[in-house]
Amino acid sequence: MKSWNSNLTAGASILTIFAALSLGPVVMATTHLGHPPLTDLNLTNIAPFTNSEHILGTDAMGRDLFSMLAWGALGSLSVALVASFTSVFVGNLFGSLSALLGGFVDNIMMRLVDCLLAIPPVILLLTLSTFLTAPEFTAKLPLFLCSLLSVSASSDGLLPLFTVTVAIAATTWLESARVARSRVLSIKTEEYCTAALALGDSNLQLLRRHLLPALVTTAVVEATLLVSDAIIMESGLSFLGLGLGPQTPSWGSMLRDAQVSLIQGNWWGALAPGLAIVLTVISIHLIGQGFLELRSAKVHGHIHGVGLKAR
Repeated sequence: MKSWNSNLTAGASILTIFAALSLGPVVMATTHLGHPPLTDLNLTNIAPFTNSEHILGTDAMGRDLFSMLAWGALGSLSVALVASFTSVFVGNLFGSLSALLGGFVDNIMMRLVDCLLAIPPVILLLTLSTFLTAPEFTAKLPLFLCSLLSVSASSDGLLPLFTVTVAIAATTWLESARVARSRVLSIKTEEYCTAALALGDSNLQLLRRHLLPALVTTAVVEATLLVSDAIIMESGLSFLGLGLGPQTPSWGSMLRDAQVSLIQGNWWGALAPGLAIVLTVISIHLIGQGFLELRSAKVHGHIHGVGLKAR
């Protein structure tokens, strides 16, 4: 238990700091006390902790790095959370339906998953991102979707967030589908599922009442671990210019812009977002490890308790 407490405490503490950092821009935007740092340009290449107005200094364009880090946390974490939970939901639903339908349909659905898994994830992600961000595609979006995403002639609105989230979710749901299918095939053999089918429950009723609730624990752990993968994917896309776009700061775009700073000797421009990505990914893995150890400890305690009763 001591190992679990230390892992969970350390991971939650680090993640809470970045979550609180990402809430700063939300508060400023809702109260109109602040704005994105893209237009707030000051003296360039100010070193960290040498200026009271710029704690972490500024980059080569004169933007405050602390403000950029906060807005980048909002963009990167929001995309990662939505993409990971969407991916796990779609994957578990697809895998569960495949296992329930069985036969030829199950075979077709799983072969589709295998074909997509055969494509390297990076290539699939880059292809989807390029397609979704192409002007020819965005120009044909329905009007209600453009209105929902606040897209106008002068602003992309939430469209970059939407496209990156869809691209990441469409790339990462495949493993969840295979895990869910295996779990459902195992759960279907349980007595309560057999009894539910014998009492007249349809496959959809069985899925809603019994199978999906049984998959919740595994799905939460999968989603937690996928958040770190989604952060790395989003950062990579933004670094390549296929991410959240110039209007939305992110840690990946900060790393891309820091290339100019490095040439000018501003190494802290790349250090801040790089450390943010590394620490966030480590904290999420610590939380996932803590949950796994907690679950293992509960199972071990249950087995130990049963053994004592048997004696």
